[in-house]
Amino acid sequence: MTPQDAPVSRGPWSDVPTVEMPTGDTSIPISLLRDVADALLKLPGAKVCDWAAQQPIVGLSTEYCSTVYVAGDGNSLSWRVSEPVAGNHKTCRPFFAVKDDDYPPSQVWVVGYVHNHLCAAPPSSDDLSAWPTDVFDPFVAMVEVRLWPGNPAPARYKNTPMELASALVAERQDGTRIFLRWFPTGEVQQWSNAKSRWVALGHCAPGNLTGHGMTVPQCRQGSLHLLSE
Repeated sequence: MTPQDAPVSRGPWSDVPTVEMPTGDTSIPISLLRDVADALLKLPGAKVCDWAAQQPIVGLSTEYCSTVYVAGDGNSLSWRVSEPVAGNHKTCRPFFAVKDDDYPPSQVWVVGYVHNHLCAAPPSSDDLSAWPTDVFDPFVAMVEVRLWPGNPAPARYKNTPMELASALVAERQDGTRIFLRWFPTGEVQQWSNAKSRWVALGHCAPGNLTGHGMTVPQCRQGSLHLLSE
């Protein structure tokens, strides 16, 4: 067992409130994404960059990552995030197991991790840089949530399996943020502040499994565009 696989013996990150499973939505809730982005991007070095060279500053720029998990039972399930681990200006390796302070291992499901991208680097997959291109032009920081089925059986909430997805938060130069999430089916959604709900931007071809069992949609250049609001 490597250090990255050792259980993290902590409860929820104090700067990220526990988020109860929202009614009618069994995937990444907008409240979790907002809280994680707020907390992660204010950590020392999380947004430090040599903007002239578009490069992180060694010794100052820091990438952080946390384990994302859900805990509880079928009637009361909540999203939780472990205390962030500090990496360097190039990478951060999260823990892939969690020992929660409130629940036994049988009621804890590790579902992914979250990390910040330095110097507005594009998402990890080249496929993601093609959609929607206007979300990345320009932005100064990004938080990426990558989920995968990390347990033999999926977490269930009121007899409904939790639906896995991945997400990103792009922060623009004026401080506004764009929230996107996508599913293994290829559907891409954006959070609409005007409608207070997730809105489908379209479908791309489902991606193949990647490193930790994640899938990324295969989108054509310019095939998806952000909401106009």
